[in-house]
Amino acid sequence: MSRSNSNGTSRGSAERITRSKSLIRQPSVNNIPPTDPNKPIAGMFDGKEKVNREQPPMPTTEGVEYPRAASWAAGNCANVLNDEKGKQLFRVFLFQSLAEENLSFLEAMDKLKKMKSGDEKVAFAKEILETYQASINLSSSSMKSLRNAVASETLDMEEFAPAIKEVKRLLENDQFPRFRRSELYLQYLEELLPRNYAEKWAQSFESLLGNHVGRHHFRIFLRSIHAEENLRFWEAVVEFRSSRHKANAMNNLGRVILSTYLAEGTANEVFLPFGVRQVIERRIHDNHIDISLFDEAIKHVEQVLRNDPYVRFLQSAQYIDLLGKLKSS
Repeated sequence: MSRSNSNGTSRGSAERITRSKSLIRQPSVNNIPPTDPNKPIAGMFDGKEKVNREQPPMPTTEGVEYPRAASWAAGNCANVLNDEKGKQLFRVFLFQSLAEENLSFLEAMDKLKKMKSGDEKVAFAKEILETYQASINLSSSSMKSLRNAVASETLDMEEFAPAIKEVKRLLENDQFPRFRRSELYLQYLEELLPRNYAEKWAQSFESLLGNHVGRHHFRIFLRSIHAEENLRFWEAVVEFRSSRHKANAMNNLGRVILSTYLAEGTANEVFLPFGVRQVIERRIHDNHIDISLFDEAIKHVEQVLRNDPYVRFLQSAQYIDLLGKLKSS
């Protein structure tokens, strides 16, 4: 993306743009260097670079205790982005998902906001547009606002707001939920899990379901006995309940859960007493959807899991082998 004076750019402008390039880089985390300190992020989206992308370094577990890492999956995406180690782990996940440009765009926008020099700010804004306009998924109206902002002689940061909002929403609603369920995150958590946490699972079914690593290993065991759909349904209802302040999201999730887990003949069908299923179907049909929609269904599924699969899991190699790997706190 080099420029020369032959296209009408003044020497001073070229120097400012060159200086701005050095600012669009993968940020270091806990003194972990960027992938290539001499290469702007823009290079990641060139044709040649996409073939030979270099994975960002994994954060170490040094100085991180289990509760801290477990909190990254709680609440919203801000929890992981506000923690340096969590943010780096999320960056690795996004890289593996071919979506790291979303986080890099937000970081570039944060740097733009903090800049003081007007000329440097304008040059950097142009560099952001050139770097990300082909790689981030924006609506036409947000992209238009972004281009208008960059074309203006005096940058109006409000013009950038729609693009920032859309990218944040994509991270929050799509990539962050997948990160929480990813092998990458669960393996990182498992490295930190104290043995006494896992020992508590044998004393309390609720402790097992409430632990990310515990649920992961329980899911693997359930898969081996062809009962995984019960836990998947349980997790879907937890997500449904967490959307209680978003009416549209709750309505959509309720209908998805019905069609995915409760419709007769579906591959993931969860078997409920007829009356329980009938009440759920009627309430969804009547748009009477609230946080209590699946309460009776969850009670039934938890009892099914507790009665047999939970007992067998505690005696399984899946659980015993995990205990053998974990360190005492």
